[in-house]
Amino acid sequence: MGKSLFPLPGKRIELDGNSYFVHGMVHDAPLVLISKDFKKTISNLLRGYNVICEDGFTSWVKNAESFREISYFRFDKVRLLDIVRWFFYFNYRKLTDKNEPQIILNIREMKSLEDFYLIHDELIKSYPSEPEGINDLISRACGGTIDNPKGELPLRVKRYLYEAKKSLEYVEEKGIKELHILVGCRHELPLEYLLTNKSILDNLVITH
Repeated sequence: MGKSLFPLPGKRIELDGNSYFVHGMVHDAPLVLISKDFKKTISNLLRGYNVICEDGFTSWVKNAESFREISYFRFDKVRLLDIVRWFFYFNYRKLTDKNEPQIILNIREMKSLEDFYLIHDELIKSYPSEPEGINDLISRACGGTIDNPKGELPLRVKRYLYEAKKSLEYVEEKGIKELHILVGCRHELPLEYLLTNKSILDNLVITH
């Protein structure tokens, strides 16, 4: 595994003769909207490459394949009332919170790749190393570790596993040698770990 030479942050992982580039990216959220110009920059960078991404990035990168997590994990079955509550909760915070974290302000004002590099590095430094991060989620949810969970895995860990497995399947189905994986920054380190430790993917079954 080595540092990617691609303009987007991330690692190049060599696995079974194929190259996987895991790119952590900031995305739209209730408190933050990413500028259209920045989205266009990312789209131009990835044009012509094989890309698979979280559902929210398919509107940025037209040539990307979606993980289709919304339908797989049935996020589309969320009740309308839950959506309304979620909307008012976050917008109430936006209107009443006068001390937004600086990182939120930085993301909102992000215009260039140089801006993003600084934000990305700050976010990655705030996340735990792996597998400590994954194991902490599992320990609090059901006990055990990623190598030996004691119960049903938490949703976030299921998503990590799903994204890693789908990336491998996509490369095999398409017969390609290189794949760029575009995910939220929080997913970057877990995906790098799972792709580097493929035996974990072989041993765990994802339920939804």
